[in-house]
Amino acid sequence: MDNNENSPYQAPESDLTSTEAPTGSWVYTGPSNKAVGDGMTWISEGFSLFKQDIGMWIVTMIVGFVVAIVINIIPFIGSIISMFLTYIWVGGLMLGCQAAAEGKPFDIKYLFAGFSYRAGRLVGLSAIGTVISIVVMFVAMGSVYMDILAGESSPEMMGAQFWLSFLVAMALMLPMVMAVWFAPALIVLQDMPVFAAMKESFIGCFKNVMPFLIYGIVMLVLYILGALPLMLGLLVVVPLLFTSMYISYRSIYLTEAA
Repeated sequence: MDNNENSPYQAPESDLTSTEAPTGSWVYTGPSNKAVGDGMTWISEGFSLFKQDIGMWIVTMIVGFVVAIVINIIPFIGSIISMFLTYIWVGGLMLGCQAAAEGKPFDIKYLFAGFSYRAGRLVGLSAIGTVISIVVMFVAMGSVYMDILAGESSPEMMGAQFWLSFLVAMALMLPMVMAVWFAPALIVLQDMPVFAAMKESFIGCFKNVMPFLIYGIVMLVLYILGALPLMLGLLVVVPLLFTSMYISYRSIYLTEAA
């Protein structure tokens, strides 16, 4: 028996040029346009996926939060390590979502699966996202900090400058967010190189601006509500973010074979 047959680190093989597949399978057909209401469908189907293994998802999130805290308290380099591992975690959880969607049990091992599967590409994606974020924040908000250090702005002016620069930074970050949103799934599930995955991710998000607007508003509300009861609700909302991300990836990029 092939030792990799049931390994969570082995994503399903996909022929990106194939137009045929066995009955019941999903094939990659490229980013497609979806209806506005699909934003809510991604959330509802993501919750159904989460419900299949609620306990294990919650345990995985607790372990993930603890690991993140431990990494970030490492002096000097903790925050840097954390940034470079961002999409390692996401990639592994996308493998877990795929397994759950195929009827297999979700397991905590998927939290770490990205370290053993496409790790180089996922770290590369994290590095690109980190560098772009730093550059954008420096360009958008550097002048504000320079004025503060020089004492050239009144408190009222500094407040207005800060929020204006923050909004500019968020606007400049949006294309980067679109380029990395689906990239981990495309890397681990479709074996795409980093820049190809970022391109396909951007196109997929761009083609579905309205569904994502609905999706984003609802998820933001859920996140705020989840953070209210001592942040315990995030043990549900954060897994829902990952499962709905996988469902939206499958909805936009894959077609179920007849």
